[in-house]
Amino acid sequence: MLKSAFTAVLIATAIQIFTVGILAPKLPREVCQPGVEMARTFSFASAPALCIENKDGAAHVSTSDSSGTVEVEAKIRVYTDSAESIPLAESYVASFFKVTESEDLINIVTEPEKRPDTVDLRVDYTITVPEGTDIALQFSNGNVWVGPGCNHVKIEGNNSDIEVLAPRGRAHLKTVNGRISALQCADETVLETVNGSIVASLRQGALQASTITGSITATLLEKEVGVCDLTSMNGSITLVMTEQPSVEVNATTARGAIRADLPLVPADSVQRRREIHGVLGKGDTKVSANSLNGDVIIQRSVT
Repeated sequence: MLKSAFTAVLIATAIQIFTVGILAPKLPREVCQPGVEMARTFSFASAPALCIENKDGAAHVSTSDSSGTVEVEAKIRVYTDSAESIPLAESYVASFFKVTESEDLINIVTEPEKRPDTVDLRVDYTITVPEGTDIALQFSNGNVWVGPGCNHVKIEGNNSDIEVLAPRGRAHLKTVNGRISALQCADETVLETVNGSIVASLRQGALQASTITGSITATLLEKEVGVCDLTSMNGSITLVMTEQPSVEVNATTARGAIRADLPLVPADSVQRRREIHGVLGKGDTKVSANSLNGDVIIQRSVT
């Protein structure tokens, strides 16, 4: 049953990746020439949430405890297939940045109009927000970094590595073809990637992490974590606990080794080679760790 489910997910994901590649072709860089380079800056009164959509480019988000404004800088680099296309590129760039601002939300759409076929481009954002701001980013073909102090963080990437540090609220991070790092999380944390590894640490709340091809390393920093659900089709899973754990563990692997360096009381009378079901203490934290082709290791921190 587990193998069939994993296989179905793999096939569906492969179709998705193939479809994205067909529907969103890119101009080869070797036939493009730099056409337009510029920067745009925006300054907004503080709002509870900032949302940005960007088809091609990176984002760097940091917080400030002294500023009551949202500062956004966008560096634009446009490539064209010939010098004759530069006027078209300049006209297209003039349509950039559809901004909607309200008391509750600042929303920025980088490219509100359809991109011309002869134009390729990249827009890299540098963003500073007040502490406690909600962040929602939809980015492709560029890495995303969000520093400590933001509240709820939601990021959807494609060909993007994502790194988020110490969010105060929920963190929902999803990418295709990219790594995810989410450290010092303190609320519900959901991490999903197709081709990439996941590294996470959690102080409280719940953690759900899944990847098709890649390893997962998760650290539970405190005992207040309620649920930890880890799934990898083709990769190892390592779960580290730094506090004296009180856990209920259900771990399986189809084609790998499994080890739990904890004095678990078996939940049944049979300890299987590729399955572990057991309890330590009251079993407050519910741990599920499942890999199809990879090892599963559950251990206490050595520090």
